[in-house]
Amino acid sequence: MSGQRTDIILLLTGTIERNSSDVLAVKDPEIRKQQYLDAISFYLNHTSFKIIFAENSGNSLANDFPESDRLEFISFNSPKISPDRGKGYKELEIMDYAIKNSRFIKNSSLIVKITGRLKVLNINKLVGFTHNFDYSNNGLILSNIYKRLKMDSRCFLFSIDFWPYLQENGKAINVGFSFEKALWKAIVDFKNKGSGTYRQFSQPLRIKGISGGFGMPYKHGVLIIFAKKLKHYLNFYTYSEILK
Repeated sequence: MSGQRTDIILLLTGTIERNSSDVLAVKDPEIRKQQYLDAISFYLNHTSFKIIFAENSGNSLANDFPESDRLEFISFNSPKISPDRGKGYKELEIMDYAIKNSRFIKNSSLIVKITGRLKVLNINKLVGFTHNFDYSNNGLILSNIYKRLKMDSRCFLFSIDFWPYLQENGKAINVGFSFEKALWKAIVDFKNKGSGTYRQFSQPLRIKGISGGFGMPYKHGVLIIFAKKLKHYLNFYTYSEILK
């Protein structure tokens, strides 16, 4: 962990008790809580970054980590919305609340948003990529392409300059317009209107955990890893013209 940047914050988003009617594979609050605890412990043990756990069903996990000065817990009760705009909108709401209320973020240059139940096993390598860029003037966003017009929203890194673009495009999120689509549009606007820098991560995400949509554990067999790497590089060349 030596040589890691000190100006990066990990922002883990969480919902212990579900507050959306959107499809959710893991519904039991106790199971969800344990997954968040495991993920927080992973990032504490395998990185040196400060960590925010922001949760929107009024459940704080602060008592489970009473002695760590690297952790900040933010909890609030997300208001019900009718019609329901889905879990993607709720996740953006968590980010918004954390950015407005976090003491850690006030002193950070870069934020890594991570879906809180997931462990990004190669997080240090992904974040280390930032040393290659001078983003001081126009801002930076690192994210992997999921498919055409969709970004992988499970984990992405951004400077605070990017947030207004995601916030604006996120207003359109509902059950038919996903967080992944809003993230893509925000990146395009960030590049075209704000002259910000977009880069794909240097490698695909290596995720350990349970898929929120399908309830299946992420797999890491040799063939699966090879296929993900191939898709990662093909996506870069396939969509590079759109994102130039």
